[in-house]
Amino acid sequence: MRLHSVIVRELLHYRWNSVAGLAAVMLAVGAIAGTAMLLGAYETDAAGALRANEARLQEQLADMRADVDRAMGELGFNLTILPQGQEVADWYAQDETAPTMPETAVGKLREAGIAAVRNPVGQLRRRVTWPEEERWKGWPVVVLGRGAIEPGSETGAAERGSNSRPAEVSGEPAPLAERYLKPPPPGSVALGHEIHQTLGLRQGDEIRFHGRTLRVERCLLEEGNRDDITIVMTLREAQELLDQPGHISEIVAQGTSWALENIELLRQQVAQVLPGSQVVQRVPDALAARLAAMHAGRIERQRLEQERAAQAELNRDRRRLAGLINLLVVASCGLWVGWLAWSNVAERRAEIGIWRACGLRARRLAAIFLGRWVVLGAAGTAAGLAAAAALAPGAVGGSAALEPGLLAIAVVVALVLSALAASVAALAAAREDPATALRAG
Repeated sequence: MRLHSVIVRELLHYRWNSVAGLAAVMLAVGAIAGTAMLLGAYETDAAGALRANEARLQEQLADMRADVDRAMGELGFNLTILPQGQEVADWYAQDETAPTMPETAVGKLREAGIAAVRNPVGQLRRRVTWPEEERWKGWPVVVLGRGAIEPGSETGAAERGSNSRPAEVSGEPAPLAERYLKPPPPGSVALGHEIHQTLGLRQGDEIRFHGRTLRVERCLLEEGNRDDITIVMTLREAQELLDQPGHISEIVAQGTSWALENIELLRQQVAQVLPGSQVVQRVPDALAARLAAMHAGRIERQRLEQERAAQAELNRDRRRLAGLINLLVVASCGLWVGWLAWSNVAERRAEIGIWRACGLRARRLAAIFLGRWVVLGAAGTAAGLAAAAALAPGAVGGSAALEPGLLAIAVVVALVLSALAASVAALAAAREDPATALRAG
């Protein structure tokens, strides 16, 4: 009779022993595959939920930054770069700078391509009296000479590909309000709200100022600060009037939401271009609520990072626990399989003795028991994987999947258990002395 026919008869005749062995292999393989599938599905779902929350938070933060950028464009220049040697406390107290810097500093700043510094413009600001206007009663006015914004300076590093460009800075600059885009034309001025209201001046009127006849180009809205007593003119005319050719007192620029969040890093970047300079940032009250929302968003992002780290640690703990449980299951199943194989041989000592007395060689006898457990191992592997694939998706909502690595582990476990059982059975049967077996039977 052929070997495979004998193995099939063996399985059918000793069916309960075969079913028990099949169940042992199936349990070991199913435990490994099932726990791995469940853990993998849970980790995938948890990571997906975290990614979704992070994407939603990033979208909200992007909208907030865009909103802040639009507001800052309307509010105008909120960054002031002071020259070397200027004390910030004195600047706050006097509202103007005593030292100056070369006008070429503006070009250096533009060439540096710092993306968070947009529309940099040189200004010369000084307090003077207005000798020609008696109605002003000798009060000081602020002369402000402002340079023009160069085309393309609003895009900063976006067009030049600077390495200093932060990832959070938007590629599209926020529009700057019209009143900040360009100074009045030569020979004309823009008057602060207090000046034109007090003197009753309107657009198109002419004034005399320090021996010059100037046309009123614009009447500015009320700002509630020094701009209300400011006379704005071209930088060149202010330099001539104040006898400061080629010099400016400050550089003003339109900041971004990134600059609001990272002012210290921005100061370091500017200091590399203009050594000794200082950056002062003005945060209008209108942005307070938006900045508070952005701060809350950053805190939420930190919380998500902490949750991700805690989830990773929890996953590691779960996998260690699952590994320990699987080890106990496999060890128990291995003992079970070994006992089944040994008991099967022990119960058949007389039968084995008859086979040996009839001339069945030990090698042939060992092959029968080896083949039997190889078949049980293969069937148990298939049954365990099928059970895990069928039950695991239902336990986690259908997201579990059987990975190739799991399949390889399960096959190795099945082979180890089958080899253990086959070795026990084959060695016991092959070493059985026919005469001793017949006397015992």
